[in-house]
Amino acid sequence: MMKFLFLFLTISCLAGCSHSPSGMGDFSGLGNPSERDFSDHLASTGEVFLKSDGIQQLKLGKDSLKFLNSIYDRLVLNNEALFNSQVRPSFHFIKNKTPFLFSLPNSQFFFSSGLLEKYLKSEEIFVAALASEIIRSQRLIYEKKIIIPIGNLSVEKMVNLCRLRSEVKVSINEWAYAILKRSGFDASAYLNWIQVQNRNTLDFSFMLGDAVGISKEEHLFKNYLSKQGIASVEKKINEANSSKEFYKLINNVVSTQ
Repeated sequence: MMKFLFLFLTISCLAGCSHSPSGMGDFSGLGNPSERDFSDHLASTGEVFLKSDGIQQLKLGKDSLKFLNSIYDRLVLNNEALFNSQVRPSFHFIKNKTPFLFSLPNSQFFFSSGLLEKYLKSEEIFVAALASEIIRSQRLIYEKKIIIPIGNLSVEKMVNLCRLRSEVKVSINEWAYAILKRSGFDASAYLNWIQVQNRNTLDFSFMLGDAVGISKEEHLFKNYLSKQGIASVEKKINEANSSKEFYKLINNVVSTQ
């Protein structure tokens, strides 16, 4: 029977604490050995995936890596009760027109070039999408599944391996809003990220696996915002507000394909 791996944070705590983001609580547990073994095994699939047939990783320049690390550090250092700032991230952009994003333990983040080019053209939405994956990776929120070491992992296998049920994602969404706000980012952009997926379910069906689930996520996230006294009206994202560093990242990914 499949179960979820929460080494540091149970889903009940996610749901219960998400309405009080200032009281992050004490998350000092390290989990049992079997959970750590699974986490290490799952983390190791990243290297296997990048070496698999048909996977083309795009080379990032120094400016792009500096920008990505600065976003990561800002989110992590402003939420040290949740995250371990000693874990350094790795960012991987995969040449693929299908929009997808997933993460693995040890702060490994994987984006498709198609997702960045078509749907993450605003820095605010990009940061919002990354925030939720930082939570998953650092808090080790993954569904425990059997991983057969066949030596070759496709994009489809990796996306399926990292997919979560919508009820788990609902809590992650609330936490993502909280860490964005605490980091000084525009947290309202997280609603835009959910709505981008909901409005383009045909394209995102590969990543989501369930078009109905994302509609539920949007509905519940709006309810969450309402309970916080926040108007859940979608903010119009102005791409012109994005930084030069973000545009350098986009140009970097586009030019290396």
